[in-house]
Amino acid sequence: MNIDYEEIMTSKVPALHGRDAINNNLVLETLALHGPLIKYDIFKELKSKGIRYYPTISRRVDDLKRRGYIDVAGKRLITVGKRREKSPTYALTWRGFIASLMIETVIEDVITVMENDPLLWFDLPYKISKDFVINVLKELFTSREIGIMAHTLLSGFLRALPRNIESVEQEKYLAYLVPALVEAPEIREKFEKKDLSKLLKIPGLLDLALDLVTDYEDQILELLKGIKNIKKELASRKTEEPMV
Repeated sequence: MNIDYEEIMTSKVPALHGRDAINNNLVLETLALHGPLIKYDIFKELKSKGIRYYPTISRRVDDLKRRGYIDVAGKRLITVGKRREKSPTYALTWRGFIASLMIETVIEDVITVMENDPLLWFDLPYKISKDFVINVLKELFTSREIGIMAHTLLSGFLRALPRNIESVEQEKYLAYLVPALVEAPEIREKFEKKDLSKLLKIPGLLDLALDLVTDYEDQILELLKGIKNIKKELASRKTEEPMV
């Protein structure tokens, strides 16, 4: 694919550009591939990649958290001297996940990253779960296909952003996937060529579909109820109008 990712990264993902880009890249890659870690474990993972001092990584973690790329995922008991204390574990947010897709080792194993990261799955609608989404992807696509689609969506998503990824609230990211999909007909074609009957093998799919249809039906009935009330009110007012 002829996509200048370096140019996109420079303008749309500030954390991966500039003086701290290399170390930010290393932290995001480590959390993507290993899941939630405390600061010291991130440092241990990166010693083999030339990181010599723990404060270097501690500062990068704090900065990435401040900018919304990572967040606290939980707590873990550690021993500091003779004390036992709880240390926060960190994981990628959606902003961090999207940024991490600029890293080749991450884009090659998107499913593992999705399985490792707990913060991507909060507040999912209806009964959609992490296992459900991952099972659907695994059933329909190979790892290579998922990587190719992720590359395409990433490019479209970043191009659709009005400014950089830090200037848009993470809750609004979904809206920018729509133009990305519009500009990626090859993704729709991949879905159209798949045998969607395979999805029936996924536990809970029919229950989820039934819930979605039922919720939609309830919304329509509620809307009709409101329309009937308005109609009734208009009719009663008409009968009250004086005869001319």
